[in-house]
Amino acid sequence: MSRFNFTRSYASVRSAVSLTVRRSLAPILLAVAACLLAALPVRPVAAADDLPPLRPSAPPFFTADPAISLDPSGHPSLVVTVSVPFTELQWLKLAPGDHHAAHVEFTVVFEGKRGERQFGDVWERRVVVPSFAASRSPNTAVSDRRTFDLPPGRYRLRVRIRDLNGDMQSSADEHVEVPDLSRVPVGFGDLELGVVESTGVFRPVPSRTFGLEVQRLAARVTLFDRRAGDWPRPYHFHYKVTDEVGAELVNGDVDVKLSHSADSVIVRPRESDLFVGDYSLMVELLDGSSHWRVERSFQVEDSGPPRGREFTDMLEPLSYIANATEIDHLRSLPADRQTQGWEDFWRRRDPTPETPRNEAMIEFIRRVRYAARHFQGYGPGWRSDMGRIYVKYGPPEQTESHQANSTSPQLEVWYYSNPYRRFVFGDRDGFGRYVLMNGSVE
Repeated sequence: MSRFNFTRSYASVRSAVSLTVRRSLAPILLAVAACLLAALPVRPVAAADDLPPLRPSAPPFFTADPAISLDPSGHPSLVVTVSVPFTELQWLKLAPGDHHAAHVEFTVVFEGKRGERQFGDVWERRVVVPSFAASRSPNTAVSDRRTFDLPPGRYRLRVRIRDLNGDMQSSADEHVEVPDLSRVPVGFGDLELGVVESTGVFRPVPSRTFGLEVQRLAARVTLFDRRAGDWPRPYHFHYKVTDEVGAELVNGDVDVKLSHSADSVIVRPRESDLFVGDYSLMVELLDGSSHWRVERSFQVEDSGPPRGREFTDMLEPLSYIANATEIDHLRSLPADRQTQGWEDFWRRRDPTPETPRNEAMIEFIRRVRYAARHFQGYGPGWRSDMGRIYVKYGPPEQTESHQANSTSPQLEVWYYSNPYRRFVFGDRDGFGRYVLMNGSVE
């Protein structure tokens, strides 16, 4: 029997034995779990789903952020905030002068079960800026917000954007759930993520994508309380920020006193100096026997430099694109000079130094994080052969898969052009840890 057949046979036997053991132990484990749960105090937890932002797969690109909103009696509605970056639109010059205008049509439709009433709206926005340069600003967008009073139920949300100047359109859709909260005494709607300005004013960020302003990350929470009694009333909120693998980074508590139901609360993490990546902010309301929890995902696309252990960890994948002299220099820096060293390294590679975004750095970190999640190896995914090639060259332009046979393991082939490259990876042990089989092409 070949090595590859033996590996698969061993894996099958191991899986069968494991399944038999689990089945035999299942009644015992369930009984033990029931006893333990019976001995613990139980606090019911109500949680709202994290509705992902909608994004189209083709231009003009936009973000539509759906969120559950609540009135003072706790009646839910669905708020959709649509944001189209200026740079995605065609701007026409207005005479006289240098003013330019964009013209956008928004369409939002909620489709329920077949034969049921549909909800939605269509409207237009016209925006004028003083110059063409103002229309190219990377941090500005045409944004609009609509609230839809929907009966509780499940809907398919469809959002379409049409650039009336350029006669181009794009769309995105997603299933959303409007909850029935008629029996919930106290709770709150979806978190509205944004930042707190220097003036103390909360500014929503409907794309849920942050740059350096993530240091001022905050969430606006609109609470409802239909219980009888006098106002004002005290409330206790707990929050935490977790990364893409669920590791807790920041947590804290906020105590407030509200004068009315449907008042808003701003929950601002005490520390939110986050590096590039995917995160979630969870906020809980703890009020006696009531326990209400809402989670909202967000991204950090641009950030300050890594620090401490994060800086050291990033040097290994950085060595895939940097030369040995650069890595040795960065590794030798004392802690108080690492920030400057990181910024100098990426400043030399910035393709658009005239803008605040460093696209080269953002793309590098995106590749590292993608490799960490999608490739298997002995350690972080970016340490595998597939991860290393992905970090160096990006996603392949074409891939091929070849099934294992008596003389060859499962193969995956990646192709690149400009210049032409062909990388062949083999799953030699049958566990998905592909290794590069033609290393000379690297």
